[in-house]
Amino acid sequence: LAIGILLIPVMCLWNEYTEIVAAATDLAAMSLPIAVVFAILVLIGINALLKRHVPRYAFTQAELLFIFLMQTVSIGISGIGMVQFLNTSVGNVYHYATTENNWQTKIHPYLTPWLFPDKEVLHDYYYGGGSFWTVRNLLGWMAPILSWSLFIVVLLGVMLCINVIVRRQWMDRERLGFPITALPMEITRNGGPKELFTNRLFLLGFGIPCVLETLASLNFLYPSVPYVPIKPNAPGMDLTPLFTAQPWNAIGYTTLALYPLVIGLTYLLSLEVGFSLWFFYLFTKVQNVMCAVLGYRDPGAGMAVQRMPYLGEQSAGAFIGLALIVLWGMRGHLRDVFRKAFARSAEIEDANEPLSYRAAVLGAVGGFAALTWFGIAIGMTWWVPLVFFALYLLFIITFTRIRAEAGLPWAFGPDMNPHQVMMSGFGVRAFNTPTLTGLATVMWFDLDYRCVAMPHQLEAMKLAQGARMNNRHVARVILLATVIGALASWAAVLTCYYQYGAATAQVNSWRTDMGKVPWNTLRDWMDNPLKADAPRMQAVGVGGLVTAGLVALRARFTWWPFHPVGYAVAGTFTMPWLWFPTLLGWLAKLIVIRYGGMKGFRKGLPFFIGLILGDYVTGSLWAIYGSVTGVTTYRAFPI
Repeated sequence: LAIGILLIPVMCLWNEYTEIVAAATDLAAMSLPIAVVFAILVLIGINALLKRHVPRYAFTQAELLFIFLMQTVSIGISGIGMVQFLNTSVGNVYHYATTENNWQTKIHPYLTPWLFPDKEVLHDYYYGGGSFWTVRNLLGWMAPILSWSLFIVVLLGVMLCINVIVRRQWMDRERLGFPITALPMEITRNGGPKELFTNRLFLLGFGIPCVLETLASLNFLYPSVPYVPIKPNAPGMDLTPLFTAQPWNAIGYTTLALYPLVIGLTYLLSLEVGFSLWFFYLFTKVQNVMCAVLGYRDPGAGMAVQRMPYLGEQSAGAFIGLALIVLWGMRGHLRDVFRKAFARSAEIEDANEPLSYRAAVLGAVGGFAALTWFGIAIGMTWWVPLVFFALYLLFIITFTRIRAEAGLPWAFGPDMNPHQVMMSGFGVRAFNTPTLTGLATVMWFDLDYRCVAMPHQLEAMKLAQGARMNNRHVARVILLATVIGALASWAAVLTCYYQYGAATAQVNSWRTDMGKVPWNTLRDWMDNPLKADAPRMQAVGVGGLVTAGLVALRARFTWWPFHPVGYAVAGTFTMPWLWFPTLLGWLAKLIVIRYGGMKGFRKGLPFFIGLILGDYVTGSLWAIYGSVTGVTTYRAFPI
């Protein structure tokens, strides 16, 4: 517990500095956070020495995983789509207000003061050369830090309660694969299995990405060094220029990639899921070409028609539909949960759950009520936060389900997020200005889902089950890590920006630019108050119906090869970079299973774990080198 607590601020600061200042590999945006895997490998190395010289002080697997899960549920708070977007959002609304965009009169009067910093302390934040750790700056940021940290804890607390409610159904009854948990379970077995780290197949798998990533890193610094392209932005990997004639040019951005990490993780998936991931992505290309053939992309076609086949909208419908279908499918379990929570039914056991069902239900309902109150307090009409947070949680439930079944290395939400669903469904004119401002204020966590905490929380429970930990302790430490992670993330990000400046060339400008998105979007809503967009919502409905059909066919026919998770992911930005290595990983597993069976699968597992760890270790070491030397280095992930 002490080691886990002390590591949280260290990991948050490492992540903020590496991603914002050094502009190196994303350390927190992966399903298996790179920084956390690297840290646990260091602990395993230390543990090997302890086992050899003072074995009574060596870590057990459960202790290593206890530290691991504390980091995974907390480091994401410091990442993309969380505090990295939040802090720039609350500052940008003041700093980038000009006479041209007229934010001073259009937006500022409707802001909630206690969610934003004092304008007087923003100069050094944007131009650098100062320190966050002064009384003036601390007081200027105190209100938003405390307010938003409490909001984050409540939001993530609701996710934790939902995870407790679905845990038994997903883990014990449906027996979902949770492929992301396979690697930490394997590398921490017996406190660090010597037989794995000395396995020849493991060493071969580990060495391949080490060589490839090192050559690519050296080529980035010294272009004369030859290397093998493995990322989609490398020369020759973009296939789009090959399709210039009509209708094939409608295929859109299409690229190859050879991420060893993705090949390794795909080996851990079921063949059905692995196949569906790359198949449905290529099917989106077929849809694009067919729409061009049918004339939907012709110059004279209207805007609504040109947006065919509405891939993002289909994905949004799939996310909503899959969440509703999953919840309906576990209605019997939910009935038991509510009976235990309110009727105290003795025949339903919850003693080994992370929280009692009563605490989980009351926590989820109470937390949702608190989020709704928050929305009302910042100016929204009473029903708007109800709809928004309900939609958002449905999206995140599906996002968590996808991780539990597909274990993607990184994943995005649909190209149509809950904010856009509401604007298309009701029309901008259905909302008054305070409501629109409130929706813009909470847009930061709806822009990018890569660091969302709910999948990490559920995977922590799966690790606890595998290592036979005390589930109640796990729930408590998740909450503790969330609180510490929220405060540590604020401290780390503000330390970096006050020293280097959020508006200077010394930092990665993308995160500062993402902080402008809510306010540019709000101004667009005000200037162009569109009506409800029926075609987009019809496409959302189609996505939900297709998902329901895939679920029904999969339940009826055991041979049905198409998994709805693949369809849901196809309309996100997850697969454009991942489809080809996913195909390779699926093909490798197919061959191994067909000719070697499960025995062959187990025998080949060390090689694919080596691919993952080799990629992670090499990327981490180059990130450390760049941070220490101040040299901009090759970004191993994502591109």
